[in-house]
Amino acid sequence: MLLLQKKILKNRFFSSPGILFFAIGVFVAGMLLLPIRGFSLLVWSASLMGGVSVPLVGLLLVLIMEKFFSCTLFSAWEWRTTWIFGMLSSLILYPAALGLGPIDPYCWGWGNNLFLIVIAILTFFLLVTKNRFAILILLALAAFDFQLQETTNLWDYLIDPIYAVLALVMGMRSLFFNEEPQEPHFQLLFR
Repeated sequence: MLLLQKKILKNRFFSSPGILFFAIGVFVAGMLLLPIRGFSLLVWSASLMGGVSVPLVGLLLVLIMEKFFSCTLFSAWEWRTTWIFGMLSSLILYPAALGLGPIDPYCWGWGNNLFLIVIAILTFFLLVTKNRFAILILLALAAFDFQLQETTNLWDYLIDPIYAVLALVMGMRSLFFNEEPQEPHFQLLFR
């Protein structure tokens, strides 16, 4: 595998990291379309987890735009806010799903106006403090209002297992190592 990687990197066409990542993305997308027992790998992988949350999609788009356009869309504080939100949401939601505790916060996502008001107040606070993560929460609330996903639970629009794991890893890293990261996003996972 390392020899293949060296050979690809020596090729002048793949000398730019952006072109290499694009080529890997095209390869992975092609692999996801391969049929196995009548279904593509994309369908098989989608059956492992429900839909992805709106903040995760937004964070991935922000990361891609920051990487390819060499611009800063989220400051270090805004990235930290995304990890804290994801970490707190996952610590509230997922232990109860495992049966730990007498309450089930997942039920709050179905027609509970108090939960919606709490999220709206949080979003308003983030907007007042000019934190761009509020835009992602607003998009999640709008997607929930228009029922753009199969689910009718607000939690599914706000958090998913992938975002929860990323937020827990990044949140713990920022809490325990107490460092001001130079690159406060997913790249810290792969150092």
